[in-house]
Amino acid sequence: MQLKQFGYISRHTPRGFTLIELMISMLIMIIVSFITIYLAAGVFQANSWSIHMIQLTQELRSSMQLISRDIRRSGYNDDALAGFLTTQSITSGITMGTLDANERADCLAVRYQDLDGNEKNAVYRLRVIAGVGRVSAHFGMTASCATAADDSGWVDVSDPQLTNISALQFEHQDQLTDIAENLASGNTVQVGLEQVSIIISGNLRSDTGTTRTVSNAVQLRNQYLRI
Repeated sequence: MQLKQFGYISRHTPRGFTLIELMISMLIMIIVSFITIYLAAGVFQANSWSIHMIQLTQELRSSMQLISRDIRRSGYNDDALAGFLTTQSITSGITMGTLDANERADCLAVRYQDLDGNEKNAVYRLRVIAGVGRVSAHFGMTASCATAADDSGWVDVSDPQLTNISALQFEHQDQLTDIAENLASGNTVQVGLEQVSIIISGNLRSDTGTTRTVSNAVQLRNQYLRI
């Protein structure tokens, strides 16, 4: 018996990707990679901006809180009743620096007494040293807004290594009302409410494009008398 071999030929010839198909696939992968990198870079940039803004905001608000606390204590007198209805004037303890055309000053002096009965003095102002602005304070008893900017008693409230303070402004507002007449002196006793608005502007030294302005209005806790 004679055997015959029959060869089997497949109708489906195996074939791979052509060069054009490979190039198109690589192009699509490159485009997807670029889009992913672009989105990731945008997220990182937004996060970096947020971190910088948080740093700047915290620095400005720290200075704001320190000044605000002292303003709230201004005019406190442990023996205030001794001057009631007398010729002794009970003042608020707030002294403004030189006012500009908008009735604002870049310096403010605050006086008050603490529990030991001794008078306290705090002066806050904007100082610019080597081109860098900073919020500074002076706690000397003789210090005032006229104290020289290079006086050794000034201490920096804001960090000049981190921020550049471009503006520090104080605006003073008060309202006085006649409440009584001092028969002994013939003077009218006035009672009033006093408010100080604080505005601080600055930018990060490492990123001058990151700028921020914070403001706060501080009302003195106690009313005060003027005679």
